[in-house]
Amino acid sequence: MKSQILSIVQIALRFLVCVGFGVSLNALAEPYLAVKSGIKCSSCHVNPIGGGLRTNFGNIYGQSVLPEEMSDVISPDFGKIGEWLTTGGNFRFNGQHITDDADNEASTFTVDSAQVYVAVSPEGSPLTFYVDQQIGPGAAVNREAWVMYRFSNNNYLKAGKMYTPFGLRLEDDSALVRQATGFNFDSSDNGVELGLEYATATVNLFVMNGTGAVSNNDDRFLYGVRVEKLFNRFRLGSSVVYNDGDADTQEIFNLYGGLAWNDFTFLWEADYIKFSGVEEDTEQWVGLFEVNYQAMKGLNLKLTSEYFDPDINVSEDQETRYSFVAEYAPVSNLQLRAGVRIADSIPQRPQRSSDKIFIQTHLYF
Repeated sequence: MKSQILSIVQIALRFLVCVGFGVSLNALAEPYLAVKSGIKCSSCHVNPIGGGLRTNFGNIYGQSVLPEEMSDVISPDFGKIGEWLTTGGNFRFNGQHITDDADNEASTFTVDSAQVYVAVSPEGSPLTFYVDQQIGPGAAVNREAWVMYRFSNNNYLKAGKMYTPFGLRLEDDSALVRQATGFNFDSSDNGVELGLEYATATVNLFVMNGTGAVSNNDDRFLYGVRVEKLFNRFRLGSSVVYNDGDADTQEIFNLYGGLAWNDFTFLWEADYIKFSGVEEDTEQWVGLFEVNYQAMKGLNLKLTSEYFDPDINVSEDQETRYSFVAEYAPVSNLQLRAGVRIADSIPQRPQRSSDKIFIQTHLYF
């Protein structure tokens, strides 16, 4: 078994090096970068809650601060077409090997994600029209399509199809805190959001369909609030969601934060989820703790610990997961990633106890 793992690692490293020389679009959110820099997500992204198309500042950060070396052709206006139209993109290609306790084993190459972003904002106008379109893998899917009005005090109002403001905007959609709550980059919803921007704080108030569908299928909605406060090298946030569904009601209480210390950046999130309906109530706990270490310019080492209790009234049904990821940005607009993930669940769920090794090429603009 050890020889197989070593062989896989060697193949992965060789492929990673080859990909680095063989490929030369805007990145998803990485909250640790905002915590490390002491800035808001809105500093780097057109979407104030993070993710998707970058602002001019975000382009400069991704082109000059994040990589080990800057490319010869860089510009904060890269992707800008005229004064009104800005475009961007994101592409991730994975190679991975997975084994689980049910004796399943699979190795594959996949297009993990491919998105195109478009923002239309007439010069001097408070209006922005934004589209986030997934073009791969599979069929094209619209992830976001909204219009935003910026008030003179930088507060804003958004309406359309959008991501729900909740917790840490992690890039990893498979994180347990994103899967258990349902708030990730695969689950946009239709609704309205009011953003109140202060010097060191942000408040998001929102009402969504709560179904993830094009239209609401009942007379009930999802209501929520998210509050985040920035300190010097520390931030603390909380989210509360009440999803009044037809079959059952979902209540989620969330606490998250981040801390930057020397070359280390720490993230954490804890979520309490309660389902109330015609059947017996179910209460869940899910949490994440992440440590990022900048080993050198362009190289970040990430260690993540995750925990999920699907029913706090049932003993010994918890799941844990540990991940180690190396992220290397050799030049502007290119990031190479390699990692290992070990998941441990109860014997009755052998498919959820697995070992995964992956490599990834990430291009963005």
